[in-house]
Amino acid sequence: MIRTLLIVAALTSALAGCSGDGDQAADSATTPTTTLSADPTEATEAADPEAPESFAPNVGEKALRVGETREGTGIRTTLEEIKYPYPPAQYREPDTGNHFMGLRVTQCMREAAEPSEYGDYSTYNGDWYAASPSGEQVAGDGSSWSDWPAPKFPETVTLNPGDCLQGWIAFEVPAGMQVEKIIWRPGGTTTAEWLP
Repeated sequence: MIRTLLIVAALTSALAGCSGDGDQAADSATTPTTTLSADPTEATEAADPEAPESFAPNVGEKALRVGETREGTGIRTTLEEIKYPYPPAQYREPDTGNHFMGLRVTQCMREAAEPSEYGDYSTYNGDWYAASPSGEQVAGDGSSWSDWPAPKFPETVTLNPGDCLQGWIAFEVPAGMQVEKIIWRPGGTTTAEWLP
């Protein structure tokens, strides 16, 4: 838009300078005029700086409730349920002083989504954090088990348009931790918060 304005201004100046013999009172019928109008969509977007972005992070005042869906550009993520403490299993015991926290997650890639150049992958336990009212945050450590929790969420698998995945993700948190919110931080970017 700015480049168009500059080109129009340059053309107008060039045409004005070519009036020829120095006659300053050129006939208005032969003077070229240029009318610019703003694109209506640009004007609407610029007119309301407070308008929410459709894929803006769901954090702070825009935080979600458990069961609500985070609408991403290509992937929809829902924290369906929090189970704390999550029951251990044979050979799956938390470290002393910890409990497991279970998150039941659903992720779906939109039918019309354009796959990214490097692939779109499902989340994994290292993307999820439990936060306490004091600001303490405990994250999944990135390690997981192939057979637990069940049904297990398929972590870091390629998503294709129309795919939906669901299951449980588990990680350790200190026993007795008061959980204020669950944070989803894929690739280190805080993208959504869910309030219990």
